[in-house]
Amino acid sequence: MASQNSNQARCQFGNIIFREIHKNAWLKKVNTSNIKKKREKLWVVFCVHDDTDAFLETYTDNKIAVLHKPDWFVYLNDVQHISPTICPHEQEYEFVLTLKSEVIRLTAPTWDQMLDWVASLQAKLHELRILSPKDNVYSKLPEVNRGHLFSTRDPNSPLPPPPTTTLELLPGIEPIHIEPRRTTSRQWNRSLSHTNSPGEETPRLRRGSTSEPEVFRFDNLSSAVQQINSRESPSNCHYERLYQDDPGPSRRQLERSSSALQQPPLPYKTFREQQVFQLQKEMKHSSGVRLQLRKKDCISSLALVDAFDSVWICGWKQKEHPMLYNVLHIGDKVLSIAGVSVKSASDAYRILESHYCGLYVDIVIKRIPYGQVFLLHRETEGQSLGIVQENNTAVIETIEADSLAARQGLSAKTRTCDGLSLTNWVLTEINGRPLNLFFKKNQVRDRLNSVGRDISILVQPLDLMKQLKKELKSLRNYKEYILQ
Repeated sequence: MASQNSNQARCQFGNIIFREIHKNAWLKKVNTSNIKKKREKLWVVFCVHDDTDAFLETYTDNKIAVLHKPDWFVYLNDVQHISPTICPHEQEYEFVLTLKSEVIRLTAPTWDQMLDWVASLQAKLHELRILSPKDNVYSKLPEVNRGHLFSTRDPNSPLPPPPTTTLELLPGIEPIHIEPRRTTSRQWNRSLSHTNSPGEETPRLRRGSTSEPEVFRFDNLSSAVQQINSRESPSNCHYERLYQDDPGPSRRQLERSSSALQQPPLPYKTFREQQVFQLQKEMKHSSGVRLQLRKKDCISSLALVDAFDSVWICGWKQKEHPMLYNVLHIGDKVLSIAGVSVKSASDAYRILESHYCGLYVDIVIKRIPYGQVFLLHRETEGQSLGIVQENNTAVIETIEADSLAARQGLSAKTRTCDGLSLTNWVLTEINGRPLNLFFKKNQVRDRLNSVGRDISILVQPLDLMKQLKKELKSLRNYKEYILQ
């Protein structure tokens, strides 16, 4: 039965004894005749009347749903199947109910709610025998009264005689004659050093061969790994991936064993040292860093601005999207989004909002191209770092001579982004945490004087930070993007 109006619903619903509600929530109904029409938010109720008839009802107001006078409803006893979407479009998670006469399309606000609706509908409709349960369907048993099948031989006759010849090997198994012979390490190394030309197959042991196959020896593992690594082409390593897939177990075990044989154990690194080492590695990568982020974490949550003929990240909505803290830094330069080069912030926003790329989007950035990161180690608790701030802000006024910062190579001045003059450094991160670009009270001083002997600092040119602050203030509701 197709959807009905409210008067017909009241007429049909007047004779029911009880009504059981299984699920209700705010959903949007897609108009199948006009897909571009604005989708109205409705209170949708999935209920069963007298434990036999299933209905889907909609109300404009959830408060009047208790009166059981729906604005629209559909009879679900002739539903054929219910399907969730695989790839959501523009943050809308649609599921479809296919009936004999029409198709009902609804959208949920989240992926989990969509799956929950589909599971609830399928479970109850299976219970009511409306949808076929996911069980095996058996055919009808054969009828035994239509005749008998006779055997092709007399069961009382003797069995046929056994074959006169015995099989030395099982069918399908070819004999291989191998004479035991000890393989030397020189032969193993020679076999590893042998490289085949393109199109040439690796020699295999043939039937009847008298040579022994090469035996793997652990004392030659180092040579084996070098040979394997030399065959791998580095042509596809253009970007530094922030999260790389783990290699296969055999390859990982070989690399681990090879490093143990070839290199001495690395000295113990603290967590702060590992942070600085990883950030320096990403900053040195010439082609940039490839990030794979959820699309919903990028739309309307990133503060992208134009400065010095490039697109920069100068903040994000930290409370709503805390995971961005692990992959982004103030001062990252955006190179491309979803494989499309970006020339301006408006281009970047347009690609994020219009380019369909599933649940995740690839963003290639140049990690803090004008910044420098330092690790300072205090010899005693409370030892001065030698960094003199300008008016208690994040701007570095000078660096004391022979101080911890000076010994690590930090100077008070650096080149501007255009390379034509000198400017001051600005502290943008301390111990891996971003600083407020607008210098909130004593935040910088308290971070520099934090407890602990190891402290990491990230500095960037003052002219770049001034331009990013100026462009950030031009954004609507810019305070939502300020990091603390």
